[in-house]
Amino acid sequence: MTSLSIDNVVNVSVASSNIGVNAYNTSNLAIITGEAVTQAVQNITFSGVAASGAFVLQFGLLTTASIAWNATISTIQSDINALSGLESVVVSGSIASKNLTLTQPGNLGKIPLAIVPTNTLATSGSVAITVTPINTSIGWSGQALGYAIYNSPTQVGLDFGTSSRTFQMANDIFGQQPNILAGSGQLIAILSNVSQQTLTLSGIPASGAFELEYNGNTTTSLSYNSTVSQIQAALQLLPGLAGVQVIGGLPGELLTIIFNGVYGIALPITVPTNTLATSAPAAITITVASLVVGESYGEVISRTQGVVQYFGVMPTETLAVIGQTDMLAAASIILPLNLIGFFVSYDSADLLPGGMISLLATGSFHNTRGLYYGDSSLVGINAVLYMAAYAGLALSVNFNGSNTTTTMHLKTLLGIEPDPTMTQTILNLAKIAGADCYVSIQGDPCVFISGANKFFDQVYNQEWFVGSLKVAAFNYLAQSATKVPQTERGMDGLKGSQRIVCDQAVTNQYAAPGTWTSSTTFGNQTLFYQNISQFGYYIYSQPISQQQATARAGRIAPLIQIALKEAGAIQSANIIVYINN
Repeated sequence: MTSLSIDNVVNVSVASSNIGVNAYNTSNLAIITGEAVTQAVQNITFSGVAASGAFVLQFGLLTTASIAWNATISTIQSDINALSGLESVVVSGSIASKNLTLTQPGNLGKIPLAIVPTNTLATSGSVAITVTPINTSIGWSGQALGYAIYNSPTQVGLDFGTSSRTFQMANDIFGQQPNILAGSGQLIAILSNVSQQTLTLSGIPASGAFELEYNGNTTTSLSYNSTVSQIQAALQLLPGLAGVQVIGGLPGELLTIIFNGVYGIALPITVPTNTLATSAPAAITITVASLVVGESYGEVISRTQGVVQYFGVMPTETLAVIGQTDMLAAASIILPLNLIGFFVSYDSADLLPGGMISLLATGSFHNTRGLYYGDSSLVGINAVLYMAAYAGLALSVNFNGSNTTTTMHLKTLLGIEPDPTMTQTILNLAKIAGADCYVSIQGDPCVFISGANKFFDQVYNQEWFVGSLKVAAFNYLAQSATKVPQTERGMDGLKGSQRIVCDQAVTNQYAAPGTWTSSTTFGNQTLFYQNISQFGYYIYSQPISQQQATARAGRIAPLIQIALKEAGAIQSANIIVYINN
């Protein structure tokens, strides 16, 4: 079920900024990942070595054909794959070894625990054999939802493996002090739909061999009787395919390749060499087709709006992988939402005019943050971990507290070393481009933000403020036991809900009393300036008596206008010293 936007009831706009509300918890942070998750595993053990008989497996209401004591792995897999919902199960082991292992991609959920309604297996000594299925892994914790929620990195490691980028990012997110937990936030791992390609054989191979090629790199020769595990291992040795999974099998005349860890649309697999033949013999052709087209980063964000709530979002890849087209598309999707996106680059060319990070600032994509960390080793993993740590600390604000709003400028990130490639020249480029960097200032590691794409806290605080105003107005309208009358008294109540949010903005130090310097004013001018100087905000609504008849008939409240004075922050200083001898 899709959760509909609160904009259907309450709409809040901010001059020269963004509108819309996505997540009400401003510390919920999402990682969009294409990495493989823990497989679902079911082991079937046999109490003896079979020499006669057969057995049947039942998964839920579905049963396999009778499986003979000497059935091959390919036959057993074909029997299981013939059942609805189990088409992706891969079988390894053997009846002779007294163990069968059933696996399937963890994002498909657990394999239903089998029962054995029929079993006549026996040893050579005519001893009956017991068949025992047991689930040893149900797959990742998100099951078939497509996302999982975490309050620590431990389960992330179990779901993705401790060598995965997703786990390493989670480790640095929760490693900050404070982190998203301070704002009652959670980490959300969202699986992107990765590319899938099929290899269809024109017959069952009985001889010959073949090779597979990806992006100019070729596997070793694969024989006609290669198992699906052997084919997968050969593909995983190719650059960029370390996370790829293969399901199906040559005897079933179909292989499905799942491109875990490959961003967006995978390049096509080709077959440069093929001598496979049937027992006839007849030459076998291999046809490659695209089954699933991999999603872009922005497409995942669009797909998950209203499905799961998050306030910050980032990929597991750098901009070198995402590319300019997908970055700008994602920034355009994020722009009207109550959402903050994060990107990171290790290429200093992205800081130049027309470079990717520079385009975020010139395009006014203020709620998409461009980060820079020049270490390109290991495909930019240290840059990605800097982004994760930055987001983990940045989204740690508890806006319901007192004096809790903060700036990211000059903050230290735990577990992150300053950018080893940083120079004054690069920092100067970053200042102009609006890139947020991690530098060492006289030995002190800290985040450096120029404000060219606004300061992070400006964006974060405003997104909280807009979302909170919407929630407060919605709750006031929805929680009335009777109704909110279309009178000045009713409007006073509605404005009162907004006043509570404004008061909290002053309490948490997003706003503060001060002098209004904008040319935009409204309402009673004397009250306007008095309220700004005394309270930090001013709320005004058009009198009910002046409301248009059509708006009154539509039961729409008169326009509410709010002026808020930001408290700002002091982040640098100029000092002049006069010395008289």
